[in-house]
Formats: sequence, C-alpha cells, structure tokens
Amino acid sequence: MGWVRGLGGDRVWVWAVRVWWAALPFTAGPVLADGLHDASAAWRSTASVGLWVLWGGVLVGSLLAHPATLVLVRLAVPSAVAAVVWAGLGDADWGEVALVAAITGAMAAVCLSSPVGQVFVNAISYGDEVRLLLRPPTVLLAGPLPAAAAITVGGLVSGPLVLAAERWVLGALITVVGGAVTVLGGRSLYALTRRWLVFVPAGVVLHDHLAVQDPVLLRRRVVSAFGPAEQGSGAFDLSQGATGLILELAANQPITLTPPTRRRNQADEVQTSAVLIAPSRPGQAVALALQRQLI
Repeated sequence: MGWVRGLGGDRVWVWAVRVWWAALPFTAGPVLADGLHDASAAWRSTASVGLWVLWGGVLVGSLLAHPATLVLVRLAVPSAVAAVVWAGLGDADWGEVALVAAITGAMAAVCLSSPVGQVFVNAISYGDEVRLLLRPPTVLLAGPLPAAAAITVGGLVSGPLVLAAERWVLGALITVVGGAVTVLGGRSLYALTRRWLVFVPAGVVLHDHLAVQDPVLLRRRVVSAFGPAEQGSGAFDLSQGATGLILELAANQPITLTPPTRRRNQADEVQTSAVLIAPSRPGQAVALALQRQLI
C-alpha cells in the first residue's frame, strides 16, 4: 500500500537520527570534554556520568518507537545542541563546536519533523490503521512549548549538578522540585503526541483531547468531502489555531461533537455538517482518504 511505502521512506529519517545519536560520543564527546576541563572533579564526574546515562537512555528510546519515546528524542537532540554550544564557552575549539552544533541542529530539525513523528506514533497503531499527528496550536509554538521543553530538561539535570557543587540544601530542594517539574512537563508534552487523525477500516477518527472530549468516528458512508478548506468556510473549527494548510472534513449527516470543558459532567454537544482540522501532513491525509475511498 502507498502509505506503507511512505512510512518506509519516513524510517530513513528516523534512522538518520538514531545513527547520529549513536555516534554522538565520538562527535560531540571531545567538545564536551573540553568544556568540562576546568570544572571541579566532582562536578565533572557527575556531568560525565549523567551524559552517559542520558545518552544510553535516549539511544534505547529511539530504537523503541512510541509516542513517549518521541518526546524523549525531541527533548534530547535539541538539548545536545545547547550542551555543545555551552561547551564552546570554555576552551573548546569554536570551529569544531560550530560544525558539531550545526549537524546536531540539523538532526534536531529532523527529529521534530512530521515524518519522524508519524513513525513513532504509528508504532502503537492497530491493524490496518494510519495515525497522523495533528499540528499543535500556534500559540503554544510561539513560546509555551519551547519553554516547557527547556524547563522539563532543566528540572532533570539541574539538581544533581547543584549537589555535585556541594550545595547540599539547595541541591536537594532543586532535585525534588525539578523532578516534579520534569514529570509534569513530560506528561504535558506527551499529551500533545496523542492528538491524531486516524484512518481506520471503518472510516476516519478524530482523536484530539484539545478539541473533543471523546474520539469521533466518521464512517466511510458518512464522509462526503475531504480536502483543503476554503477561506471563510463555515465548518466548525477544530484546528486549535494551528498554522499551515487546514483541511475541511464534511459529512452527509450531522456530526455530533462534545467540546472539552473544565466543568465535570457539564458539556454542551455541538452538531455540525463539517469540521476544520490540521493534520501534520495534509497532503498525505487527502491521499489516504482517496486511497481508502472515503471520498
């Protein structure tokens, strides 16, 4: 099937990230060693052990594709860029730093891409189904999402480093608070990897906790149109303010939706004949709809 061939091509990018991460001790290792050269023995040892543990954990996680390990990889690779740049502030050769940071930055861009995301989320798909990630709201991309990622990583690594500097009380406090922040941040980022448009044998499912309380199944016989939305469309907007191409999914009978609400057991149902959605790969979404004879 076409989508299987496409997923095979996507795996090339995933393997590029895996291979680069596996080679990181040989590429970024000397740069980081130079950056740690002037640190105290305890701080240097703690940082070195931590880097090796994180490297091994991320390597294993990258090989075990899952939405949770997608979060791990997408946090780790950009963090490696920051670590390399930090090392350049010390005695490291800036030419070497720039080269390693540039290549690692390119890998960070790859791991944040839609093809890589699709491989990881489809690792938990069932049978003949295809999951497409939905694009995050633009308002989150503009600041809260990068900030949450930085805080999540910082909460994990800051406590042990402060303890290694022999600031015991402050280090213990930061370790406890940082651990809680890491858990909360990780859960929030993980939730964004569970927003999908899912093509199943019966039709298509919208699985998005930001847009609807429960997944919505539109059966094959119900779907009447699926394609780029026209400007000023009157369809019910479930795109969450995402940028890029928005698709309109129309039905030949009313679609019943239950938008999320903060009040438990108090939600108003909405009926509409069409909805607006923002899959990460709109072209592939339309191709899959045609392939599966939804339209």
